[in-house]
Amino acid sequence: MVDMQSLCDLMFELSNMDRVRMLLTLLQGPENITAISRKLNITTQETSRHITRLSDVGLVSRTPDGTYRITSYGKIVFNQVSGIEFLSEHKDYFIDHTMEALPYEFVSRLGDLKNSSYIGNVMTVFQKIQEISDEAEEYILRITDKRLNIVYPNIQKAADRGVEYRRIEPDTVNESPLIEIKPPVTPGTVRSLESVDVFMAISEKEVGGLAFPRLDGEFDYLGFTSKDPQVIKWCSDIFKYYWDRGKPKVFNYKA
Repeated sequence: MVDMQSLCDLMFELSNMDRVRMLLTLLQGPENITAISRKLNITTQETSRHITRLSDVGLVSRTPDGTYRITSYGKIVFNQVSGIEFLSEHKDYFIDHTMEALPYEFVSRLGDLKNSSYIGNVMTVFQKIQEISDEAEEYILRITDKRLNIVYPNIQKAADRGVEYRRIEPDTVNESPLIEIKPPVTPGTVRSLESVDVFMAISEKEVGGLAFPRLDGEFDYLGFTSKDPQVIKWCSDIFKYYWDRGKPKVFNYKA
């Protein structure tokens, strides 16, 4: 049986708010006990006690000049904690939605999404997709399970002004009822997979919508938006992952 003691010890030390605040402070650079105490408004005795505990589990270390710094191990651990922070902040969402089909490398990077905001109204999500399409200057990337009529006029205008548009969709895809406007398509701009594991619409400036499937595998399009570069990069990377595994899709209509 695997010895879980070190993991339990680590999680216990991270369960204290003051110790987590100290790690956040030391992420900005080395500090001495007095400076940490002053910044966090706690006594030097309490600060010293917490620092000792963090040192004992390898998260911080003392430097030759008497200051304390977060260790390389501590930075890695804190990066993983950011993912837990993101999940705990949006626990109600993730009780009903799943990431089980996503590659582990992206689930392990959930901390990259911490600076995103939840959108709980589907029409607001579509409005954000329209807005990023109107403001995009370089590219629009989408992964979608359906061709949604409501966003196509904005995407078409973006394509007309030279914005690169790429889309990933299932091999068999449903269109919006009574669809009249076809999405802009030029050779090589659409690829397909057997199924899609995430819904997204992003530009170089903003994530307009990032959504995960419900437990039944269907999308309700509720999810997250952000202008944070880390969030945009996470989405761009996962788009590239699926794009490289998709197959070119041929259409019998013109843009």
